Amino acid sequence: MATRPLAPARGAGAVAHRHTKKGTRILLVHRPRYGDWTLPKGHLEGGETYQEAALRELVEEAGVQGELGRLVGSIAYRVKRKPKVIRYWLVEAGSIRFRTNAEVDEVLWTSPSKAMLRASHDNDRVVIAAAMDRLQRPRSARMHLVRHADAGSRSAWKRADEKRPLSTLGRTQARRIAARLQQTPITHIASSPFLRCEQTVVGLARALDLPIDIEKALAEEQPIERILDLFAELEGTTTVLSSHGDVISGLIGKLAAEGVDLDGGLVWKKASTWDLELTKGRVRTGGYVPPPR
Repeated sequence: MATRPLAPARGAGAVAHRHTKKGTRILLVHRPRYGDWTLPKGHLEGGETYQEAALRELVEEAGVQGELGRLVGSIAYRVKRKPKVIRYWLVEAGSIRFRTNAEVDEVLWTSPSKAMLRASHDNDRVVIAAAMDRLQRPRSARMHLVRHADAGSRSAWKRADEKRPLSTLGRTQARRIAARLQQTPITHIASSPFLRCEQTVVGLARALDLPIDIEKALAEEQPIERILDLFAELEGTTTVLSSHGDVISGLIGKLAAEGVDLDGGLVWKKASTWDLELTKGRVRTGGYVPPPR
């Protein structure tokens, strides 16, 4: 009997920063219970929003009052085999009144590069890197452009093609795509209206507790200009987009003709991903990620 995936435990965190004469400083906290250096974070309580929890945890753990800044993104992982999602924001520190407490016995304000070295967990290092990108390059963006996973044969499907679902192989591919992408901070998820595209990212959306925005620009037979317009709208985000072979081939072909630095050649297999880096709405570089095995 099929079982529904467990809903993730929800938490929020802050990448607190302040500006000094020596440059930007990032906050890490030391948790004696775990013996680690990490970013302030914790579970949502009661009817809290993610934003409220991020600010509360920052005060409780580090005595920092601050103003919520830009969304860094959500990451997902497992703790004792149970799914968990943490959503992070940049927070510019205001007043700082740290006192040793039950969870944190020491705080450290250090440079981003040293924070990356001192942080005990890979997840924190990835979040710090993304946060610094948001802070230092506010008009940059990252698009993870996914071609939908395997959905069997178009000719063998006798109903409306928009309703053609993923195959057994495709569902496995979708789970593995989610496992890769949930390790990097994601702010948005978008999909073509076609069922196979939505199914390709629905597991990721559940893991990250994010909605899927249905975008006609990602559907089959859409002009390339529409997806480029969508990219411009998503400035300052890290977005996963699920689309089709004709859309992706058209886009990658256009970028290649314009001389954009693309690592991976002119390929776009089902369940593959193009990771694109943008500045001011324009694609600057791209890298191809083959379908998961």
